[in-house]
Amino acid sequence: MATSCLSDEEKREQANLKAQKELEYYDMSSIDSYPVFKDCDEMLTTPDCFYKNLQSTVYNKLRVEKIPIRLAVKDSVYLSITVAKSGQIKYDSIFKCAKEIDKFKIDSLLQTRLNDLPVIESARKRSIPVSSSYRLPIVFIPVDSLEY
Repeated sequence: MATSCLSDEEKREQANLKAQKELEYYDMSSIDSYPVFKDCDEMLTTPDCFYKNLQSTVYNKLRVEKIPIRLAVKDSVYLSITVAKSGQIKYDSIFKCAKEIDKFKIDSLLQTRLNDLPVIESARKRSIPVSSSYRLPIVFIPVDSLEY
């Protein structure tokens, strides 16, 4: 009597090889669906709804009180924000900053003000929750400016 079954170790190796080949086929640098805020319609999920809600959430956290920096003209910074696969939104750092803005002072202030962002539904890749990172522009307008 002869058998030709694979050992458990050989089965694991074959499964690992198959999984690696499958991962090579899929583009893991992109997502299938954007994170979803409660206000967004899941069936009509677009990047616009996510970005609009993210911008609004960050803006509301920053406008609570004046930001103590001196600016001569309107200027901006780009924030790096991550949505974890658990759905937690987290401010990471300043991605890009104008020369006139004190990057370290603003980063410290942003770390303080953006420390308790909401939990949302995370981005998905092949129906699996994944972490994703985004860049968000924030425009600072001098208080005495008439450009409101």
